[in-house]
Amino acid sequence: MTLNLDANGGTGGGNGGLQLVKKPGGLSLGLPLELTTSRASADLVDVELPLERQGWYHGSITRVEAEAVLRLLREGSYLVRNSESTKQDYSLSLKSARGFMHMRIQKNEDVNGYILGQFSKPFDSIPEMVRHFSVNRLPIRGAEHMCLLHPVIAQLL
Repeated sequence: MTLNLDANGGTGGGNGGLQLVKKPGGLSLGLPLELTTSRASADLVDVELPLERQGWYHGSITRVEAEAVLRLLREGSYLVRNSESTKQDYSLSLKSARGFMHMRIQKNEDVNGYILGQFSKPFDSIPEMVRHFSVNRLPIRGAEHMCLLHPVIAQLL
């Protein structure tokens, strides 16, 4: 079973760029679709939905599982997962030209927002952060040239 979303976020046969992948627990593997612009990717992030309801949020998968999911996908593919090392934090896993990057997303109580790495501005929510970095370059050394282009959507059967 695959799910195709067009650039406006609706279902259909549109050219949406979503990628469905197999996750532990009976999930399906879909084919990658072409995404024409980073703007279309940003349009696929609904900042009104909580993190747990975002398709690109994969929950408690490990770094190794995230890399297995991203391995066959193209540069700019990403997912968000729970941090393995710090319970309250999250990780942004990204496929780059040089391999995989795992960036910590932390809740910063001083500014009451989420920070990506050490140098991002604070965001009210992780979906807002993901949407921002879908159209703006990442503030992470080694990924300064990259945006979050291709959300990897986990689809339950």
